[in-house]
Amino acid sequence: MKKYSRATYVKAGALSLIFALFSVLYVLLLTALPKYAGRLPLMLLLGMLDWFLYLDIRRYLKLKLNTSGVIFAIFWWLPMLLLLAFLIATTFVPIQELPAWPRNLFPGIAIIGYLVKMVLVAFFVPAYLFTAGMLLFNRITGKKATWPGITSNVFKKMGIFFGSLAFAGLIIGSTVWVYKFKIHRINLAIASMPPELNNLRIVQLSDIHLGSWMSTRPLQRAVDSVNALNPDIIVFTGDLVNYSTAEVKGFESILARLKARIEIYAITGNHDYGDYTTWPSPEAKQQNFDDLVAFYKQLGWKLLLNDVDYINVDSARILIAGVENWSSTARFKRYGDLAKTMKNHEFADVNILLSHDPTHWEAEVFKQYPEFDLTLAGHTHGMQMGIEAFGLRWSPAQYVYKHWAGLARYHQPDGSISNLYVNRGLGHIAYPGRVGILPEITLIKLIAK
Repeated sequence: MKKYSRATYVKAGALSLIFALFSVLYVLLLTALPKYAGRLPLMLLLGMLDWFLYLDIRRYLKLKLNTSGVIFAIFWWLPMLLLLAFLIATTFVPIQELPAWPRNLFPGIAIIGYLVKMVLVAFFVPAYLFTAGMLLFNRITGKKATWPGITSNVFKKMGIFFGSLAFAGLIIGSTVWVYKFKIHRINLAIASMPPELNNLRIVQLSDIHLGSWMSTRPLQRAVDSVNALNPDIIVFTGDLVNYSTAEVKGFESILARLKARIEIYAITGNHDYGDYTTWPSPEAKQQNFDDLVAFYKQLGWKLLLNDVDYINVDSARILIAGVENWSSTARFKRYGDLAKTMKNHEFADVNILLSHDPTHWEAEVFKQYPEFDLTLAGHTHGMQMGIEAFGLRWSPAQYVYKHWAGLARYHQPDGSISNLYVNRGLGHIAYPGRVGILPEITLIKLIAK
């Protein structure tokens, strides 16, 4: 009978343990996040790749079971362990009842870790393919293939270098850039707009996600920045919270400090309905939404739930319409109804629509309701990472959303223009930071043509 070395038994035991952990993780994900069940096989596959990559990097760095090897193992597996701890906790306690720090830090650190690993995979997989190609060539030709100056180690060195850069960037993004608010100033010309509305100042905020804020001080700075712009109107285009209305606790007095000369309006986003957690009963979920409505009333903001409001400025009139969440993608529930919103309501001199998801504009708004001069949306966050500098404009969001940030226009057949502005969001969710796509406060000044 063949005898195996102690190291072989250790590796086999470790592999069995990892497989068991991933199996537990799989079951917990099914329980805690049923909406993501379709993605779990891919996550399990990524977990096995995680294990393979760990062994290869440890071998490449020549790490053994000494101090440096143990430190590396802790850092490598910490994201998975934190994710596992988070999922175990949410199996027994609804996510909205967890304290803010584990609810945000545990998955946040896990996301940072796996984003870095994705960078490593982008270089290590080509290294494996390069090695496999060379071996296949050797087997077919019987000759030893060489490629001057290039070996699999070149790819691995690049992977570790860029992985380190990604780690540094993600850490800075979660400690510095996450609350580095940027004011985007837009001068928007609207044809046939009455002169009384010239230079009307509208500030748009979106996607605050209060459940992700670990401190009230950054939000205080954001409110001060908004008030310093002297807005005539403030609009908030949805996603006040992550999971439940209880997340507003501690932020009430800060949001109440927002001031607009005319009015503050709000609508709901996909996260405002309590759809991303479990509830003991349908009544409890409805009570959560009722609490949100009551909170807006307490603030003195006008919450538009498939409803409209009119603003009179001298002899000019503005229509502000607000729809509940409406998306063209099936994974987001559709609560909005623009036909119901506009039923028995007339359009005005200037017509503005608040709709959380920008896919609504492309799918329905500019085609069926060309009377809307401007639609204000959010939702995408610009994926919280990308490049908007040196003439470059790129984000992973562009592979999901055609209109992911900034201004878009559609020229109607009658010569009028339908405008869409997508706010990058003030807050964050999932990854607890921002890299390249800073949190946004938008100032839109209406200009008469």
